[in-house]
Amino acid sequence: MRAVAALLAATVTIAGLSACSAPNAGTPAPTAASTSSAAPTAAAPTDGLDDGLDIATATPADEASTAAAVTVAEKLMTAFARPDVDETTWINGLYPYLTQSGGAAYANTNPAKVPVSEITGAGSVVDGANEYALLVTVPTNIGPYVVSLTRQAPTDPWLADRITPPAR
Repeated sequence: MRAVAALLAATVTIAGLSACSAPNAGTPAPTAASTSSAAPTAAAPTDGLDDGLDIATATPADEASTAAAVTVAEKLMTAFARPDVDETTWINGLYPYLTQSGGAAYANTNPAKVPVSEITGAGSVVDGANEYALLVTVPTNIGPYVVSLTRQAPTDPWLADRITPPAR
C-alpha cells in the first residue's frame, strides 16, 4: 500500500513540475504580440461569456396548456382558502396540486392563520409563460394571489410550488 502511495505522490510531483518547466524547444516563446489582451472579434460576443453552447429556449405555453394551468391554480386556491378546516383536511386538499417541495413547504401551515377565505374571480396567466413554468394570478377576497406552476414535460400535469399572497 505504501508503494502505491509513493508512486502516486511521485507521479503528481513530476506532473506538477513539468507544468512549471520552460516551453518545449519546438514551441516558440510567447511574444508581446501573442500575449496582448484578448480583444473581442466578430465571432466572439463582447461580454466574453460565450461558452459555445446553444441552449434552446422553452416554447411558449399554448392555449390548452394555459387553460389547464389556470384550472389547477383555481382548484389549489379554493383548497387553500379554507381557514375553517383542520390542518390534516387542509393540507390533504392541497397535495394533489403541489410539487413535492410545495407540499413540504405548506405541510405545517395552520389553516386558521391563512388570511384568504374566498376566490373572487377567474385566474389569469401572467405574461412570459412557457411550456414548463408559468404564473397564474387568482383574485381573492384579500387581493390577488400568484400561484407558481411547473412541470417536467409538456405532457405532465401542472403542479404548484409556491403560493404568493398579495403585497400589503
